[in-house]
Amino acid sequence: MYQKMRRWPVFLCLVLLLAGLTSTQAEAVAPVRVLLNDRPLNFDVPPVVEGGRTLVPFRAIGEALGVAVHWDNARRLVRAERGSLVVELKIGSRTASVGGSTVPLDVPAVVRQNRTLVPLRFFSQAFGARVGWDNATRTVTISTGPTPVYILGYYFSRSYPDFMENYGELSGTALKWYTLDEKGRLTGQAAQRGISVPEGYREPLTVAARAGVETYALVFENVPAKLHQVLSDRALGDQLIADISDLLKRDGFTGVNIDFELVREEDGPALTAFIQRLGKALHAQGKKLALSLPARTETGWHRAYDYAALGRAADQIVIMAYDKSPSVPSPQTPLPWVREVVDYTLKRIPAEKVLLGLGLYGYDWSPAGRRTVLFARNGLDAYVSYLDDILNRYRPEVKWDESAALPHFSYTDEKGQAHTVWYENTASLRTKLDLVREKGLAGVAFWRLGYTTPEFYRLLAEYFTPLKLRAAQVSR
Repeated sequence: MYQKMRRWPVFLCLVLLLAGLTSTQAEAVAPVRVLLNDRPLNFDVPPVVEGGRTLVPFRAIGEALGVAVHWDNARRLVRAERGSLVVELKIGSRTASVGGSTVPLDVPAVVRQNRTLVPLRFFSQAFGARVGWDNATRTVTISTGPTPVYILGYYFSRSYPDFMENYGELSGTALKWYTLDEKGRLTGQAAQRGISVPEGYREPLTVAARAGVETYALVFENVPAKLHQVLSDRALGDQLIADISDLLKRDGFTGVNIDFELVREEDGPALTAFIQRLGKALHAQGKKLALSLPARTETGWHRAYDYAALGRAADQIVIMAYDKSPSVPSPQTPLPWVREVVDYTLKRIPAEKVLLGLGLYGYDWSPAGRRTVLFARNGLDAYVSYLDDILNRYRPEVKWDESAALPHFSYTDEKGQAHTVWYENTASLRTKLDLVREKGLAGVAFWRLGYTTPEFYRLLAEYFTPLKLRAAQVSR
């Protein structure tokens, strides 16, 4: 009996020891969570902890941070770039290169499960992020804060109040004041098409110049026959180039934004040739060439637009990733399609030239036709509908489409007509800003000033700050 009593403390110690070991082992294998700006990141190979440091797949973390990543197999070296900053890590090395300077590493980059893993804290902080660790939940938190990117606001009818109130939130503005006349010449007097240079136009140009906001004269045309006429006739095309050059010099624009839509496929080579000549002429006078291009995919429409050639000729490319199929009641900016458009673009145009176009509106389809739905009241009441009016009047059930990442609803009006509405909101726009960050794009462009809300600007400021590229000066 006495010997049994003597064995009991020994047994109890063994139980407690084993329990402690089991607890320690469980803690060691508990998964590490990674949150980027409070949103979870998922990896095909889970994070590992080595030497007290968390390592994650470098390509996944690079793309999440908006960093271009490359693998040099011959040198077994990871290279990451964002803007002018270059970071290099060699597998197994205890040092890394950051902007050309050698810095020590607590743990080296390693290969696990055929994936290259990099130290998370070092990699994130090298690109300006703040990193935290919650030991209780084994969670890494990464906060990037607003990233400097190019923010372009399109300026059109009734854009003046929005611009004057929010120009500080912009890097540039494209002013849709110009189109082509019947002879293919540049004109700012086409009121019958809603396009004209407004009275007092020099004020926004002067305000923009003083604030370091770039100004682009936007030249719009969407009549295929007129575009064919100008693009296929070298003399007419060169005259248009001269008209544009004279305008930029006279009014002090930073450059021109060409928005030629519905170009016939057979006119594609002529379009490319025209843009190449225009680019050379503008660059010779120190001006910039920007293009607003319709969204393309591997199997989609708009085959006239040779993204690779146009991207080489231009300084900036806006991809208008909206209005996927406006004649059909359906999501117009479904996230999988927008991602497909961006991927198609980046195979042909460097990310540092690309702005993702955002459409700040929705559509209401009914047997009576299609009507634009806006969120901000801007005096266009006779031509548009307002979201809050529809919601308050008909009380529809707003639904969220997980696949498209867009809100939508249906309702029946007083005449018994059925309506379908798809639109953008803060949640849907957030997914697109996430994509801009993930792909390391140069920034965003939104259609348009006058359609914005305070909520939109707050969302934008959460992600980005406007990159200022032009020294402040007063337009001549």
